[in-house]
Amino acid sequence: MHALRLIATATVTAVVVATAAMGPLLTLDADGTPQLYGGAAIAAVVKGEHDSAATVPGQRHGESDRGPGAAADEAYANRAYPAASIAVVATQNAQRTFEQLKQNGRDNGSSGGNWTLLGPSTAREPGVLTFTGADAVTSGRITALAVDPGCTAGRCTLYAAAAGGGIWKTTNATATTPNWKFISESFKSNAIGTIVIDPTDRSGRTLYAGTGEPNASGDSEAGVGVYRSTDGGDSWSLLSGSAFANGRSVSSIAIDPTRANVIYVATTRGVRGVSSVTGGTTSNPPGAAPFGLYRSSDGGATFSFVWDGAGSVRGVNHFAIDPRDGRTLYGSAFQQGLWRSTNGAATFQQVFAPTSPTENTDRTEFALTVKSGHTRIYVGDGSVGNVKASVWRADSADTFTSAALLATQTAPAPGGWKNLTNNTNGTPGYATSDYCTGQCWYDNVIATPAGYPDVVFVAGSFAYGELGGRSNARAVVRSTTAGEPDAANGNRTFTDMTNDATSSTTPNGIHPDQHAIAFVPGNPNIWFNGSDGGVVRSSGTYADVSAQCGTRLIGTASMITCRRLLSAVPARLISMNAGLSTLQFQSLSLNPKNPTRELMGGTQDNGTWLFTGNTTTWDQTIYGDGGQSGFDAVNPTIRFNTFFSEFTDTNFRGGDPTKWVVTSGPLLNSPEGSAFYMPIIADPVVGGTMFVGLEGVWRTKDNGGNRDFLEANCPEFTTPGDKPVCGDWVRLGATTLTDPALGKRSGGVLAAVERTSADHKTLWAATSRGRVFVTKNADAEPANSVTFTRIDTLATNAPGRFVSSIYVDPANANHAWISYSGYNFNTPTTPGHVFDVRYNPVTGTATWTDLHVENGPAGELPITDLVRYDATGELFAATDFGVVVRDPKSGAWTTAGDGLPAVEVAGLTISQQSRTLYAATHGRGAWQLNLAEGAGGNSGN
Repeated sequence: MHALRLIATATVTAVVVATAAMGPLLTLDADGTPQLYGGAAIAAVVKGEHDSAATVPGQRHGESDRGPGAAADEAYANRAYPAASIAVVATQNAQRTFEQLKQNGRDNGSSGGNWTLLGPSTAREPGVLTFTGADAVTSGRITALAVDPGCTAGRCTLYAAAAGGGIWKTTNATATTPNWKFISESFKSNAIGTIVIDPTDRSGRTLYAGTGEPNASGDSEAGVGVYRSTDGGDSWSLLSGSAFANGRSVSSIAIDPTRANVIYVATTRGVRGVSSVTGGTTSNPPGAAPFGLYRSSDGGATFSFVWDGAGSVRGVNHFAIDPRDGRTLYGSAFQQGLWRSTNGAATFQQVFAPTSPTENTDRTEFALTVKSGHTRIYVGDGSVGNVKASVWRADSADTFTSAALLATQTAPAPGGWKNLTNNTNGTPGYATSDYCTGQCWYDNVIATPAGYPDVVFVAGSFAYGELGGRSNARAVVRSTTAGEPDAANGNRTFTDMTNDATSSTTPNGIHPDQHAIAFVPGNPNIWFNGSDGGVVRSSGTYADVSAQCGTRLIGTASMITCRRLLSAVPARLISMNAGLSTLQFQSLSLNPKNPTRELMGGTQDNGTWLFTGNTTTWDQTIYGDGGQSGFDAVNPTIRFNTFFSEFTDTNFRGGDPTKWVVTSGPLLNSPEGSAFYMPIIADPVVGGTMFVGLEGVWRTKDNGGNRDFLEANCPEFTTPGDKPVCGDWVRLGATTLTDPALGKRSGGVLAAVERTSADHKTLWAATSRGRVFVTKNADAEPANSVTFTRIDTLATNAPGRFVSSIYVDPANANHAWISYSGYNFNTPTTPGHVFDVRYNPVTGTATWTDLHVENGPAGELPITDLVRYDATGELFAATDFGVVVRDPKSGAWTTAGDGLPAVEVAGLTISQQSRTLYAATHGRGAWQLNLAEGAGGNSGN
């Protein structure tokens, strides 16, 4: 869930919202009068989403000051290191390697058990953690929606595409509880960019799904091509001609409404990986097919490349066929605006220029309709930088040449482009001002229902600073007058769909960051919305709640804006998320005293979740961008969570959502950087002790500080994350472990920190550049007396790549298994992804034994996490495609178990006590695999 979080630094100032416990906390409205921010729950600035700096002065919402793509930029750099990019052949080799390991398992006739979904199918957010104060149910990011053309208000089939969670179908989308079914089990990638229904099939049973998310976000994973179904999603086949989209992301698929064999597919950049790159300069793999627009005239057997997006460095983000004329085509490309072809894609001419032409994140979205016999176009455009996002309309696009239509953008003419946006608060056009807050590259939607050309929806991010003030945050706005002032209703242009009319204090709301809107055919009042928080549906009726504006402490201009925006809001917004298991988990942690009944897991955008034994329903324990989490080894009612960067909290009260306290003050005030999701652990045997990796290893011996002091002075809802007295972390050792003085592979940040139950003193640590260290006095005082020995330099075959995990032998603290991400392709003289490492502190030597995940010299399989089942000696490794396991006797690797869908696995957690392996997936929730009882430990290879 997009959550609010206080941050106070030299470049980021705090903004506060109302809290139920404290009463209203005020700041100044833009027109100089006090304004109340927020709903009923939380006081803070947003902590951890795909966001950038807010437009309201002083407000900060977003992942971090490193930008909205920081997590994935970092993950991609780690995957590519030491090269600047990943060749597409390396990714293809990794896919082939995984498929070979899967075949090895089939050939051996042993599945190793069945994975089962641990959940959640129903992810419940308590009102204290939501923006509006209403309890909610959420799910993972939805990228596309498609409604069966036969859908009615009484019976309706809806398809939902998830960023990493595949395709889902319900046949009762307008019911109170949809009957969701996962239908993309056969896909080789469940990262989905688009899903469309073939307009030439009147039954509505022919579907096309494009894999790979095109939203240029921190985790927009590339796909493998285009799938087709002719039976409503019961079965699928990969279009043989769509290999050009392998390693790319599919943004749009369009079928000529008069010629079913004519198919257009638009592609953008996208990179495989657990936290895929946002589309930056390293996301264009050498050897991949160019991104742009492709055309097939034989039903997808072959495709030809027809347009490069006018040279866009990111690709074609949207494509559509003119509803008046199948030979007239429109396509928009990052940084290049909107283009038109009137000759069936032979040539394209620009018809709308980007408003931020110097920014390659400028994204133009558009919707086509017919008004009075002419082609009407709605456009929404924006980027990062100082030019705010805006909405435009051209009423008679077909009557202009391309050059003439383009000219009307700066020299208006009847029927040409008209800017519907005004950035001045209080004006009718303010309703769409900066609607995607500098991140239109990620959340930018404009939609108009077929047959209703004056109805238009605009959706973007979330105007956090306006929530509870001049608007309900304007995540989604709707016009029934084509964006023109409605004289009969106070000159409103658009009204705010973000909260409904069920309550003036705790209404139902729409999650921030919008990606899709779809309509019930023939009834535009019933619509479906897809966002980072899943799917919601409107009830179909609207209510005037503008009287609420009178209770908001806002100035004159804001009062005018508020009354317009709240004059027609949904009577009710209905969550459709129950049954959608699409949360994107970063990791899972388990209660050491109760490992099968209590787990926590951080999810990107949707906070940290608590499992208490119910495989259907989990409860959110804290909001924000959920990174790592953990439990105290001695008293697991004490636990911690992290957000992004160095933000971390402790909870001394069993995970009570209202009892989290900030402990990150010393970390955020240090000069050291950290990974976006930094490594952090609770000591496995010493209660109260925790270790975290920045550029060095930091330690606390009392879970971050004195409980009474922290609860009195550092409550999460009202405390800046960098308040110096909140936390008592100290760095171990005299220098950072990334210091250039320590030799080659300098720089980067800590990638792994691990302890073992074998003793109280040994700790292993590794950096993102491939340095590996061991200390034998991790518990020493003072902290700067702790000494580290570097051991990757003690072997010639230790790879200079990103260390993705360390598993320390519980029977021998000087023995560990280490996994690596990245590709042998980039380090041919030091290949390998899993190593058995033995360190001898007496002789000062170390041996590194490659455990060979790959088959043959072309084999590639980057590992994202590694754990060991000590009873048998089996090693389990997470990959971009699933989980693999190594037989300790034969040394052979195969896929681990059956039933896990094709999905990126970000992390593994193992309970030796209960013989259970847990997998945190990027888009399909949490899974578990029961392990066979072993005959005893095995410390060998």
